[in-house]
Amino acid sequence: MIREFEIFIPDEKIELLNQKIDLTRWPDEINDERWTLGTKKSYLQDAVQNWRNSFDWRKHEAKLNEAGSYKFKTESGLELHYLHKKSGSKNAIPLLLTHGWPGSVQEFLKIMPLLMNGKDGIGFDVVCPAIPGYGFSDKPSEQGMNAKEVAKLENELMLALGYKKYIAQGGDWGSMITKWIAELFPENCIGIHLNLVIAFPPDGQDPMEGVSAEEAEGMKNIEKYQATGYGYFAIQSTKPQTVGYGLNDSPVGLAAWIIEKFHGWTKDNTDKLVVSLDEILAIVSLYWYTESITSSARFYYENGPLGFTFNPVSQPMAGAIFKNEIARPPRVWAEKIYNIVQWNQYSGGHFAALENPEILSDDIFSFAAKLEI
Repeated sequence: MIREFEIFIPDEKIELLNQKIDLTRWPDEINDERWTLGTKKSYLQDAVQNWRNSFDWRKHEAKLNEAGSYKFKTESGLELHYLHKKSGSKNAIPLLLTHGWPGSVQEFLKIMPLLMNGKDGIGFDVVCPAIPGYGFSDKPSEQGMNAKEVAKLENELMLALGYKKYIAQGGDWGSMITKWIAELFPENCIGIHLNLVIAFPPDGQDPMEGVSAEEAEGMKNIEKYQATGYGYFAIQSTKPQTVGYGLNDSPVGLAAWIIEKFHGWTKDNTDKLVVSLDEILAIVSLYWYTESITSSARFYYENGPLGFTFNPVSQPMAGAIFKNEIARPPRVWAEKIYNIVQWNQYSGGHFAALENPEILSDDIFSFAAKLEI
């Protein structure tokens, strides 16, 4: 069952957020200009004051509703929230976009019009579901809702919308979910586009064979991430409930937890974030009002140490590789899993649809032009 869903946060919930911000008990800090120990206190205090006094949630709420807000009740009974807008083209290609953590469907608000308006005769009908446990999608009440199961629900949604053939795109968790969609539903998914490519060294051969010097340098990104930015992953994949109590109760704690990721995964060592503070606060607000930080963190636990299969998929695949991405595997590794027809490198970071919507949309258009549809 599909129904329109108007997003509206009651005024009393907004006032409660303001009250809880006012009651914040701030910790001490060792002066840390490089955010080495975590979110810089002075930056967070300024951001929270903006959130409390200047930020306009109603503006972002309206953007989500204007983007086409719906809910779909799956056969399991769980409801997915999703955004859906159609292109004016009669030959529009259905495109499924899947977000990650700590993102949301809001990541796609800037890229959706670019994709719908079309380029070189190609236009897309765009569908952006919220992963279960994220945003306004239902929170799973039992364990087992991993990337594979989400892939099944998203394919069910696309079929319910009348899209028997479609392209799937994703980054972060969306990349893993997209890989599962290609593997499970080759009759429906005609191609996949990833802005975070998951691939590992092939067994039985020198992992550096065929790797360029530039790719070898890019592989250092994951080493840096594991050395300095892996703490959140460890706790969310082992004890998400424990950290959830604090993050669900403290808006400042939640903001610190999420803002630090936008700082570290876009551009390091500067207070100037690539993504605007207003956009980040909109995402933080969505987590706060929907109380979805704990359920979203559980997705790490559900996917275990990997949640990914090395089974090759036959559909055409495009990789958009951004310089500051967390993981940048070399193409020769990815070729063991994916049928690569396009592989481009760009400047930018982890949140490609937010940071570089024009670049990402152009890359998707280029990929679609290569497909036989």
